[in-house]
Amino acid sequence: MKNQIKLSVLLILLISSSAYGIERKKFETKIGYGYYQGFNVGLNYFYAERLKVGLGIGSHLDLYPFKNENHFNIQLENTLHFGNLSKQNVGGWYFNQQIMYWEQGHRDNRWKIMSLGLNIGKTISITNRIGLDFESGPAFNLVLDNKRGPLVEKSGWMWPVLFNGRVQVSYKF
Repeated sequence: MKNQIKLSVLLILLISSSAYGIERKKFETKIGYGYYQGFNVGLNYFYAERLKVGLGIGSHLDLYPFKNENHFNIQLENTLHFGNLSKQNVGGWYFNQQIMYWEQGHRDNRWKIMSLGLNIGKTISITNRIGLDFESGPAFNLVLDNKRGPLVEKSGWMWPVLFNGRVQVSYKF
């Protein structure tokens, strides 16, 4: 399983390494809500003019759609911006790849899942530094572990591919 994770990260980095930009040392922070990410915060680094890598964490805080479940998410993402540059010097449209590790469920029925999210999104510039991001796409899921109590019905993970979406406010500094 560790080799699959390493290969997934390597694949994402190789996909994005073909482009080269001149803008360096730019950071961006994000806060928002995503279907799998829950309420999330993250930090992104622009390692090229149109490419950024980021790390984020999230939780549903016992709210919809995982109410009464202890939900936690950590994600590593890579984003390629394309199209005309906006006020924030990023493309209005982007392709986002995410590797997410998330847990959900009650104590007696706990799921540990690794997901690969492939989203397409749009950044709407509000100011030179603030933007609003909308993105959606499929999430390909792999169940790593499932701990069930003796009274919980035994059934498999029924949806290996699910829809994911997220809205975030970004601040570039």
